[in-house]
Amino acid sequence: MNLVHHGKGNNLPRASLGRTGFSLVEMMMVLLLIGLVAGIAAPPMMRHLRSTQLQTQTDQLAADLQLARSMSIANSSVIRFASTTAGYQLINPADGSIIKEREFDDGLALDGDSDVFFFPWGMADQHTYNLQTGAMARQVNVLPTGMVEVVCP
Repeated sequence: MNLVHHGKGNNLPRASLGRTGFSLVEMMMVLLLIGLVAGIAAPPMMRHLRSTQLQTQTDQLAADLQLARSMSIANSSVIRFASTTAGYQLINPADGSIIKEREFDDGLALDGDSDVFFFPWGMADQHTYNLQTGAMARQVNVLPTGMVEVVCP
């Protein structure tokens, strides 16, 4: 190791006398680039998150409609699926008890209030549900046969 004597008591290697670390300007440039990339990536990421949230809620709506049909057949009773713009309930019309209740996440809504009845023989009232958030929408159809289908755009 080459030691250079630079005065009294300074026996440091020559390499450690040079500049180390980053300057303030370099750090600001890195932060500017990170901010620029984040600003460009944020809108598509938010659209993807809203789309995923909409798809998840659509799948849950379809699953609960299928649950209503299954419960109706299994219990040999009519099950009412009552929806509002904010959510829905599975109701036993015989005694008015709520079997299941769900509210949608913020920003999601159905297109209106409606009731669909599922019958013990597997049939149901035909209805189309439109679940939407902003400009995105998904459609869930209840067929007269009681089957439920999700229509993807």
